[in-house]
Amino acid sequence: MSIYNRDYMREGGGPQKLSTPSTWNIVSWLLAINSVVFVINLISVTRLADFLGLSIQSLTSFYVWTPITYQFTHNGVIHFLCNMIGLFFLGRMLLSLFGPRQVLRIFLLGGLSGGFLQILYNLLIGPDGLTIGASGSILAMLAAAATLIPHQRFQLLLFFIIPVSMTLRTALLLVLAVDVITLILILTDQGSDVAVFAHFGGVLFGWLYVRYGFASENQSSRRSKKRKGFMGIRILKDEEPGRAPKEKKAKKPFVTNDIDAILDKINEQGFQSLTDEERKALEKSSNKLSRRLDDDD
Repeated sequence: MSIYNRDYMREGGGPQKLSTPSTWNIVSWLLAINSVVFVINLISVTRLADFLGLSIQSLTSFYVWTPITYQFTHNGVIHFLCNMIGLFFLGRMLLSLFGPRQVLRIFLLGGLSGGFLQILYNLLIGPDGLTIGASGSILAMLAAAATLIPHQRFQLLLFFIIPVSMTLRTALLLVLAVDVITLILILTDQGSDVAVFAHFGGVLFGWLYVRYGFASENQSSRRSKKRKGFMGIRILKDEEPGRAPKEKKAKKPFVTNDIDAILDKINEQGFQSLTDEERKALEKSSNKLSRRLDDDD
């Protein structure tokens, strides 16, 4: 299978535009659910976060829904806006690389992993506290994207004012550095209400999901459908009924058949099966892919 047949290499590939709920993609639904819960929490007489947030007390009180609902619960406006901005941009990026089911899986399971790690930390070190917010889920999405296309550049507004350009790998390392500093402050009793282990758990899941989680999934799905390619990414057929074939521009390919063979090897055996030479070749191809995505933007 040629890399040019993969969904993220096609022109115009990406999420659908918002119109009506019946045509929303998974990112739109996640944004809508988070927004509804946030508004209800603002206008509610009782503190909704007490019933939806995750803690040891909530679990011992048999609030079994909290490992999921905490991911959709926010109190502060800044916390909510930062997470929703991350969900919007990272969700769109992942939708162009993975299918909607994979994006939903990364979001929910990344949040679950972050919640589990935070609860474990509270049990071992304490004290128990209420964990809310989609930060662990968003960082799982960031880690997944940074693992697959680490050199893809993007722009953000630092403090909502200063434009900054960086790669996905740099952004992930920067977030981890801030969390490590925050953890040091917590351990030295200098105070912080950030659930850093929820962040660590989300990052760990996103990284593991891309590097090790797709091989078995793709092998089972290939038996039933042969519409999926590298690591669960959806594939568009060259010619679909009712669609006129597009004229292809002559482009000098920036990957060789060797790269396609490496991608197929990952698909069959997992990322860990690659040799050092194959990893270097894939990283070099990733740089070229990132530059092409920049040009398409």
